[in-house]
Amino acid sequence: MKNTLLHSAKKAAALAATTFVVGFASGAAGAAEKISVRLDLAPWGIHAAMHLAEQKQWFEQAGLDVDIQDGTGTIATLQMVAAGHVDVGQVQLGNMAIAMEGGLELISFAGWARTGDLAVMVDAASDVRKASDLGGKRLATFATSPWAPFIKPFFKAAGVEASVSMVSPTAMISTYASGNADGFMSLAPYGVPFVQKLRPARAVLAADSGISFPSFGLVAHPDTLKSRRDTLRKLTQIQQRAWEYIYDGHVEEAVQAIIAQRPGAKLDPDVLRDQIEQYRPFFESPSAKGLRFGLQTDEDWARAIASMTAAGALKKAREPGAYYTNELLEK
Repeated sequence: MKNTLLHSAKKAAALAATTFVVGFASGAAGAAEKISVRLDLAPWGIHAAMHLAEQKQWFEQAGLDVDIQDGTGTIATLQMVAAGHVDVGQVQLGNMAIAMEGGLELISFAGWARTGDLAVMVDAASDVRKASDLGGKRLATFATSPWAPFIKPFFKAAGVEASVSMVSPTAMISTYASGNADGFMSLAPYGVPFVQKLRPARAVLAADSGISFPSFGLVAHPDTLKSRRDTLRKLTQIQQRAWEYIYDGHVEEAVQAIIAQRPGAKLDPDVLRDQIEQYRPFFESPSAKGLRFGLQTDEDWARAIASMTAAGALKKAREPGAYYTNELLEK
């Protein structure tokens, strides 16, 4: 009964996505409000809600002129947000917490992928099913990967040793696909679909070994949050409802929107579709099942802080509320 009610609530919210901009647009007189959003990388599935909202003109109808920029990595995007070069970043929130310890002023105001998605991708035909099966395997990742601080703790907890090579981000997939590595360390919903047509893989999740690392969400400089609160509120709630709309049976619309928004990128719709679908379970909050998309909890952050502190990624951990706010989201 609970699941049925939850589904009905989500469906009602998602169906409202076709008309939700009316409340925003009614107050959007005059010129559109310009706002820049920097993504983590070149187009892939986690960008679905951003491109869908642009393609369906939901931003425009709400009085927003959104400059959606492709990124060159989460760390680079965080630096640009903290420096004021862009208003908003869509990045991995675990990296945000680490960057804050390094002195960058940042805060998250929406968390989409709330369950940890770090994983080791291995050949689907192999006998590797869990972390302890990775002993002696040759793995590839890159130096600025979110995996970096967790590699040693991960294998120590598993009681095995593996050979991990640092390659460039662009070479990681080809290293695995060519057979020059037994696996690669990345994000499960990104990596598994990406290699499906090259060398099918399965994911061994770091979360199953107790590593908690919050994934994608929206971040801004605290000053931007204060000075542009209404603009960010519009952007955030459009994204919240867009994700609900996508996961209520409109994945294909999202796939086509990404392709339409980035026509020169030569994107594979099968990969995009699979990435979006595979992210679905990661959108659940580990501490509060059925919580509306984007909302974060002290419990989830406390778990992540403890995990990052144990791995040495955080040395002066703050209270959970220092990393996020739910003020801009619909409850």
